[in-house]
Amino acid sequence: MRIVHDESSCASLGMCEAVAPELFEIGADGFLTLLDPTPPESSRSQATQAALACPTGALRIED
Repeated sequence: MRIVHDESSCASLGMCEAVAPELFEIGADGFLTLLDPTPPESSRSQATQAALACPTGALRIED
């Protein structure tokens, strides 16, 4: 599994971080950082929920 982040669409609102703080972080610079772009399969549910929570659609999950 891989998390894909479209930086040009990201508004850095932090919805993903609220859902999955172990995978995403809004840094001091105000930009989203993927803490683990290839998380273990056990994190799929949280990664999927974070992608669904993104209001700009900047996240997707690939196998």
